[in-house]
Amino acid sequence: MDLSEENRFVRGDDWQIRMLRIQIASSRRDIREFIDLPSQIYSKFDTFVAPLRMDRGLMLDPKQSAAWKRSRIRYWIARIDGQSVGRISAQIDETIPIGVASGSGMFGCLDAIDDERVVASLMEAARQWLEEQGCTYMYGPCSLNMNEEPGLLVEGANEPAMTLCPWHPPYLGEHLDHLGFSRVRDLHNWRLDLDQGPPAIRQGHSALSKRIPNLTVRHPSRATYAADIQILCDIYNDGWRDNWGFIPLAPADLAGLDQLMKWLVPREAFKIVELDGVPVAATLLIPNLFELTRGIPPTPGPLQWLKILWRACNHRFQSGRIIITGVAYRLRGTLVGSAIASLLVDELIASHQALKGHWVEAGWVLENNHALIQILERFNFRRSKTFRIYGKDTAPAPTTL
Repeated sequence: MDLSEENRFVRGDDWQIRMLRIQIASSRRDIREFIDLPSQIYSKFDTFVAPLRMDRGLMLDPKQSAAWKRSRIRYWIARIDGQSVGRISAQIDETIPIGVASGSGMFGCLDAIDDERVVASLMEAARQWLEEQGCTYMYGPCSLNMNEEPGLLVEGANEPAMTLCPWHPPYLGEHLDHLGFSRVRDLHNWRLDLDQGPPAIRQGHSALSKRIPNLTVRHPSRATYAADIQILCDIYNDGWRDNWGFIPLAPADLAGLDQLMKWLVPREAFKIVELDGVPVAATLLIPNLFELTRGIPPTPGPLQWLKILWRACNHRFQSGRIIITGVAYRLRGTLVGSAIASLLVDELIASHQALKGHWVEAGWVLENNHALIQILERFNFRRSKTFRIYGKDTAPAPTTL
């Protein structure tokens, strides 16, 4: 039965009979409701910070999202007595992430009130659609692919909000566990409080990198930005190509970053390392945009937009996130590669300290990426958030009579 048309009767906390419906979100009004839903149902949580609707629209609106141009995607909204109480997406991309079996489909954008029946109905809607599309396995959540916001936040809900990091209440993971979804991978964010950085270790890595002949670090300029974004993507794709969850990164995936770079990201936050004149490593740190929108509702009015603009022109960012970093595959496991990876971290720390920042966050780091974890630990990063990828077969379990 199509859950988008099915009526289900459930009991609420007040023991009143209520109607739960799972409906496809396709109209412009539905899409707006879908985008705004987390801000509505999570407003009671002190640690939830609502992102701007404009920001979410770039990622989720079919007319703006890069994911909608290359994937088959469907949205659903859960409503009880007409009030929206949850949402979910399902998407199929021709590019399957490394380590994920062919024939798999993804679910994402999972947000709901604390009601396992709501979560179960949303997951069932996504499962049915993915099965109808020929998928034998479902994994997620991801909004809307592995290069955007992968995973369900299962640890770190009390940590400060960070750009491009989803927020979820603890009960969502518990509901997925109860529904038989298994942990596939954990991705971690690592935080460094800059006033606790170990200068002796930084100096040691800086000295080591200086002993590598013809190694240079440069900062892209506006004139070289387009070419350098392509270099950033190429290095990332080369360095991470055999890691679990990898899908190629294209400049189109970074749409809108040019304006961010123009107005908010200092040149020092984007670095390209060259060896003998050839790019071999790159990294990009962006400021925590939640600092600009602190206390601002998801849909600002004219005066609130002026406040954001004033902050953008005058604000000194206290925090930032390393969103992309990579070292050429041919240098993996070599002393030079290790020195360059450490140099990237050292350079970003030094830049953020020079800009008077207080902390930085790095992610998504796979739980078994021991080489990178060792580097982060040497620089006194601590694990701050855990995002979990869940999976389950799309075929329903057989009924026992």
